[in-house]
Amino acid sequence: MTKKHNNLGRIVHRASEEMYATQKIAEVTSWPEAINTFRAKLDIQVMNHNGYKESDAVKKRLLRKHETVLKYLENKFGDFYAAYDYRAPLPEVDPALENKIWMCWWQGLDNAPEIVKACVDSVRRNAGNREVIIITDKNLQEYVSFPKCILKRYNEGILSKTHISDFLRLELLSRYGGLWLDATFFCAGSLDKSLYSAPLFSIKRPDYFHASVAGGMFANYSLGCDNEHRRVFATIRDYFLKYWEEEQFLVDYLLTDYLIVLAQRHDSYIDQAFKQIKPNNPMCDELFKILDEPYDALKWKALTKDTNLFKLTWKQQFKTSSNQQDTFFGKIFKQ
Repeated sequence: MTKKHNNLGRIVHRASEEMYATQKIAEVTSWPEAINTFRAKLDIQVMNHNGYKESDAVKKRLLRKHETVLKYLENKFGDFYAAYDYRAPLPEVDPALENKIWMCWWQGLDNAPEIVKACVDSVRRNAGNREVIIITDKNLQEYVSFPKCILKRYNEGILSKTHISDFLRLELLSRYGGLWLDATFFCAGSLDKSLYSAPLFSIKRPDYFHASVAGGMFANYSLGCDNEHRRVFATIRDYFLKYWEEEQFLVDYLLTDYLIVLAQRHDSYIDQAFKQIKPNNPMCDELFKILDEPYDALKWKALTKDTNLFKLTWKQQFKTSSNQQDTFFGKIFKQ
């Protein structure tokens, strides 16, 4: 898993892939739906660059895009979803690998940015009796193996490391259960709470105001399950594999989120499992927004009142001080 893709080549490939995806969506749905989907993808890129502010027009395009992508997947794979054995038994879990916290940094933590190292340390400090296992290129095969179709698409440059890690979390949870957290989660409270060992877990914010396909009801960067509910993720994994067995392009960057929604639509057990997740971590996205601001103990207390997990990024640099005062980043990460 050490293949590297040229950045410029990757950009060109993604642009051509999006044009191809638009054509394929049009063949299955309609050109107006396909063009709206392409436009909505551009909206997302603009918002990523300029800040997530959705106008009513953008929100309308995004919601229409979600239904178009779901319609495409349903038309292409609906027979597979309908015939799938949602009650198929799974292999027994290796007791030595039950109830772990799974994270991944392909290059290994020695080569990780400082903020990633700090995030992983924060998870370890709050893991209680749960072991934190970091998946890397070197130890990957100790825990999972990747099917040929996944490796083929990766070596062709179609699947990125991001989407390889999507498969990884689904495979780990299918095999062992436990808790998956992206490596850029800062943890400010105990992960020994029952919330994080629930039958099914994901960060859930019903009042989430962005028009994402998940709608705040789950978050792909935080997933977990007990032994019995491993089959929720086995189903989504199998949906993922079916897609890549037959397709040679990425219909949408958030493919896994769409597959989670489809699994809920096709199986009442999966649907109920997601519905029973209690709302949690409402301020998950808020620390990232203020890392460069002067540290305020009262604001930190308010942030952490109902939130243990904060999603950050390694792709930006943050100041440790401002006007000779510690910033949130300086106070929290440079202690």
